[in-house]
Amino acid sequence: MARRDTRREHRLPTGHQHEITAGRVALNVAKAYGRWVRRSPDTRGLATALVALYPAGGVAHLAGADPLLLGALGAPAGLAAWVGTYKAHRSARYSATVAATAAGVPIWLATAAHYGITHMPVLVGYTTAAALAWSGYTWSDVLKTRRAWKTQQTEWDTLATAAGLDGSRLVAVEDTRLGQRFRIDIRATGRTARQLTRGDLAERIAAHLALPAERVRVTIDPKHAGQIFILVQTRDPWAEPVPHPALTGGAVEPVAGRRRSILDGPLVLGLDPDTGHDLELVVFDRAGGRHTMIVAATGGGKTTLYNNVVEQATARTDVLVWAIDLGKGTIPTIWGDALDAGAGIDEYDRALAILTWATIVIKERSRATGGRNHTPSPTAPVILILVDEMDTLLGLDSPIGHKAKPLVEDIVRRGRSAGVLLAAAGQRGTVQHTGSKDPHANAGNKIVLRVNRASEMGNVIPDWEIQGMPNMATYAQGVRGVALVVDAENTWRAGRVRDMSDLDAVQALAARRGRPTATLEPDIAALLPGYLERHRIPATVGHGTVGHGTVGHGAPAGRLVPLPRHDHDGGGNDGRAGGDGGHGWGVDPGDEQAIDRLAKGLVAEVEAKLAGMPTPPDRPTSLADLVAAKAAFDAAEDNDADTNRTLDVPDHIARPILTLLAERGADGASPADLVKATGKGESTVRRWLAIMRDHDLIVSRGSTRATRYYLPEHDPEPDHGK
Repeated sequence: MARRDTRREHRLPTGHQHEITAGRVALNVAKAYGRWVRRSPDTRGLATALVALYPAGGVAHLAGADPLLLGALGAPAGLAAWVGTYKAHRSARYSATVAATAAGVPIWLATAAHYGITHMPVLVGYTTAAALAWSGYTWSDVLKTRRAWKTQQTEWDTLATAAGLDGSRLVAVEDTRLGQRFRIDIRATGRTARQLTRGDLAERIAAHLALPAERVRVTIDPKHAGQIFILVQTRDPWAEPVPHPALTGGAVEPVAGRRRSILDGPLVLGLDPDTGHDLELVVFDRAGGRHTMIVAATGGGKTTLYNNVVEQATARTDVLVWAIDLGKGTIPTIWGDALDAGAGIDEYDRALAILTWATIVIKERSRATGGRNHTPSPTAPVILILVDEMDTLLGLDSPIGHKAKPLVEDIVRRGRSAGVLLAAAGQRGTVQHTGSKDPHANAGNKIVLRVNRASEMGNVIPDWEIQGMPNMATYAQGVRGVALVVDAENTWRAGRVRDMSDLDAVQALAARRGRPTATLEPDIAALLPGYLERHRIPATVGHGTVGHGTVGHGAPAGRLVPLPRHDHDGGGNDGRAGGDGGHGWGVDPGDEQAIDRLAKGLVAEVEAKLAGMPTPPDRPTSLADLVAAKAAFDAAEDNDADTNRTLDVPDHIARPILTLLAERGADGASPADLVKATGKGESTVRRWLAIMRDHDLIVSRGSTRATRYYLPEHDPEPDHGK
């Protein structure tokens, strides 16, 4: 049986398919009106409800509703509307409008039930009240904010599409001093926050907005892995200079009685253009001190930055500044008597004296407090040691580097709690310039000024790109005085240092400021070789009366006099005088027999110490060869095989590795196994493995963490090399 085509039975005749009926017209009009209302439900929905409420009053009149009963509902309705809306929006104007509208509905129904809706006064009164309610609601602050937010969402959707961030959602917008800061939800984009911060999203947004790339920054939201922050600077952050108020007459030079303590707040270096807040540096607070590492290329603004640091520090009642500038001598020369001590061009003895003083102060304060954090005061001040051109003090070419390095290491490791702080500046953050990794590892503050290459950023702040920090090699090109300040919590700010580049004006400021009002603890000052020759310290101290308390009349201001011949030994002697008032060895200089006994005992002790020393090699190794060998070893994983074959593998490295691989046989060993066997760090072991592999002592198979090492006779892929 043929299947019936039921579709033909229900098909309308041809003449009726496009027939226009009143029902269809009404349905289409209702749909169009609904779409129109949905586009702005707050205002258009309210208008629709107010229009519909008028005939509802007529229904109440025809139904004979009790006007008093309806009117009694007005007060509860208004109160409920006020409480609900004010709790949600905290806007009195908006809540009053909504409450009046809610209370007016029962009152209108009561009025209409009593009078009807056909009277002209009723119509005019309702129309006026409805217009006022609609206007008050439409132009309330809540509705304005809501419309602005909708506009911002629409603008963001357009921007996100242009920047390739489809699926993102605008969460919040914050107005800043120079533009806006957006919080964006990226969970629907299929990409992580880390991917977006390291990609070209900022450049895409800047291109769409016709802004320089550096004026758009993308950072990770530390509290939500699925959100990012996008900062857009629509105004030029560097359009206005940042003068120093002390040089422009905007600040009065503080007198001694009005100066602040270091605990009253951080040092102010300049201005953060995004917020308009001060660019601050915390060197000491109630949690202790923070060392500071500064890196800048030649002409990057180190001197201007140091001028700001010294100006701020010398204005505190409980800070002494010691400056070392062996290269140019700028800071000691410019600030002169405002410093408590200084070492200028080629004044190596003074530099070592300052560092020695610092280690003694650390030891004595730690002994007195049991290692607790130092509490600064005008008679027990914080000591801030400024070192410019670090390489002249600690670098490989420094004539005193071998002496200064252990002193600086002692300061950066133990000085924080004792209130002895180091702020060291150099052109690079490498070991060749800093002398060791200690200044980098122990510096709570890091400041990067203008640098020549982006790689220099990584030497100071390894994760600067992940944290969304600006590249100081390209940031604000052509603008002088820009600085990136990073604290111990890796919180950073980029801004502009106050202009103190006019050295003549700075020197005049230093002269007005005069000598420090703070003084070291007298008992500690008495232990510092040569310190009392420059400073007037009260004679009465904790350990009694110090004979040198009034020395210093013949010493030029701002200069160090020659130090005593003996050194602070760092041991039990701690620099105290012997029986001859501090210039002897504990014996009577006139007792020749005692001196002979001392000399003979010293010779015997020296010979005993040297007895176990290894014999020196026939051919000494130069410092340049040692540096080249270390550089070759550090690059062992990237060197070619010929270079690595020139490096010898010591027995204490090769023996445990070869022994373990022989025991494992065909199973081989992972890098972690070999790290455990040698007891060395992972990076060190990987370098030695690369060298041993190029010596054909071992073979490796696999890559990254899956790499395994074998002896050549146990190679699982003997033809792999071929």
